[in-house]
Amino acid sequence: MINMMKADFYRIFRGMGIYIGITVMLGMIAMSIYAVSPGSVGVHISSGTEMNNELSDMSYEEINHMSMSEFRKYMLETRNYKLDKDILSANVNLYYIFIFVGAVLVTADFSGGCIKNTLSSAISRKKYYISKLVIVNLCCVALHFLNTYIMYFANLIFNNRNLASSIGTVTQITLLQLPPMLAFGCILTGLAFLLKKTAAFNTVTIPLIIVIQTLWRFLSFILKLPEKISEFEFQNMIMKLANAPGTTYMTQSYLFCAVIIIAAILLGWVFFKKAEIR
Repeated sequence: MINMMKADFYRIFRGMGIYIGITVMLGMIAMSIYAVSPGSVGVHISSGTEMNNELSDMSYEEINHMSMSEFRKYMLETRNYKLDKDILSANVNLYYIFIFVGAVLVTADFSGGCIKNTLSSAISRKKYYISKLVIVNLCCVALHFLNTYIMYFANLIFNNRNLASSIGTVTQITLLQLPPMLAFGCILTGLAFLLKKTAAFNTVTIPLIIVIQTLWRFLSFILKLPEKISEFEFQNMIMKLANAPGTTYMTQSYLFCAVIIIAAILLGWVFFKKAEIR
């Protein structure tokens, strides 16, 4: 199993998929650094509370009528606003980068047919599944940290230092956000083993977060669910974890992530265990 993981590490850096994903990640960082504002893909745009406080002396109409260069100039002159924390609040974006990892490491084996040769050798389905699960999550964690530190130092270089937190603060936020990132990795791994083909995997996973957010909001409105429940939607969870969450919320959110992780792992394994390999 260790040899298989080493082979996957070697393969992921030989293919183009991971570099496309990293390029997209760098593009999102660059846009956020230049705009001095985080971008987020989803139904609800997450933003740190500090930014809202800093802009409280201006109306949304005034902000909307600013050009990007005017907004950038205004934000560079602000105080007590930390851009890096706000960008980390929008780390749900990393889910879309993780899709590349799932496609390269799992569905490519099914689409290319090499999984049949792998399973016909000494490795069992269980070892194969565990090795893929571990390697996908390791890559997701590595990209999570890579995103943090590239963003952090880019912010220091290209923006005013007063917009930057300490490196200890951004590291702490990155660690606090690990459970939802691992949940993303496990969800994508489970879906990869369920759907098998890269085309089907991309079709389902790309809109998945937005679909979940839309359904979450719809059901919350129809069923009149308490406002607190919305705090455990992934985008809101990642935002709150970046902004000094309380111990109670951290415990509850981590338990929620643990349930999602276990469910995703079991789902993927059940379907892979019974799947016909061609």
